[in-house]
Amino acid sequence: MDVAIFGAGVAGLMTAIAMRANGHRCRVYERQRKSHEAGMGFILVPAGIERLKKLGVHLTGPFSGTVLERYVCRNSAGKILQQKLMPGGSRGIRRRDLMAALVSALPRDVPLTFDAALQELEFGRDGSVTAARLSSGVRVTADLYVGAEGINSRARKALFPDSPAPAEAVPEMVGLVRSAETVRWAGRNFNKFHSSRGGLAIGILPVDSDHLVWYLQVDGQRFPPPGETGCECKTYVEELVGHWAKPIPHMLAISDFSRVHLWRPIDLDLAPRFHQGNLVLVGDAAHPLLPFTSQGVSSAIADAVMLAQLTNAQHGLAQALAEYSRQRHEQCAPFVARGRELMEHFLAPLDRKGIVLPIA
Repeated sequence: MDVAIFGAGVAGLMTAIAMRANGHRCRVYERQRKSHEAGMGFILVPAGIERLKKLGVHLTGPFSGTVLERYVCRNSAGKILQQKLMPGGSRGIRRRDLMAALVSALPRDVPLTFDAALQELEFGRDGSVTAARLSSGVRVTADLYVGAEGINSRARKALFPDSPAPAEAVPEMVGLVRSAETVRWAGRNFNKFHSSRGGLAIGILPVDSDHLVWYLQVDGQRFPPPGETGCECKTYVEELVGHWAKPIPHMLAISDFSRVHLWRPIDLDLAPRFHQGNLVLVGDAAHPLLPFTSQGVSSAIADAVMLAQLTNAQHGLAQALAEYSRQRHEQCAPFVARGRELMEHFLAPLDRKGIVLPIA
């Protein structure tokens, strides 16, 4: 089977690796240039790591990340309010390192084309895709088309053109710093500092021996985020949390705010289905999950593995995609619900809530 995959993020690359391992011919098209070098970092849960390993994606050496043992919840003064064990084997990892590991595991006969955004899909009378057009004007044909282009997926919009606009969830500002001193302070812990009023927190996640990712989560109504220029971001973050406990002031002082990213996650109901005809959605294109779940990357990996397994089974493509859609819809629904619970928990004052592990 000839497979065209749109998007070279985790979902797209993992789909190509899994589908190629089952004998399918794959091509990957990515709208950005060298997208595997972009991004910051995240938590990988054990199930995702195990699926990667089974398909030859090994997080070793420079791609190994940092094993996380505990989640440490603190108040703004740095006092530990509670500690919880992380799921055994969880890791903090730079996005760049995971992407590099995926690219290394991608078979050499899988073409990876950058600067190739999906522009539109052409549909036949039966609802199947007959061709895809790229922003370059190139026309792509395949047996199976995979939309893996993230939360702004054109493939999903083509399937559901009348779907309501998603609600904006809790905005985040995300930065990456190099500080061996702060990494030693963090150890193997995922630390998060909370305002007593709720709706404001900063997380510190070690992602390798020298680097950590920090992310500021805010109630967007109470603390409207600024524009995306470095100076505006720096002033905004420092005014909110620059006076909080160590190591936050030092960490912000050494941050390059020209590279800090303002991320606006969305709160979106699951689509009625993740496929139509010979078009299927994976990753955020299928089911954007709130960042409170820490399940976005691992769920994208699960999508790719299940899609490859089902399309390799002894039944037709239509049946395989319908079963993929049914199973993954059922498995992702609890993450959507839990993400909303965790978001409401975050917005509430600290003294009105118990401490919960920020993983669904």
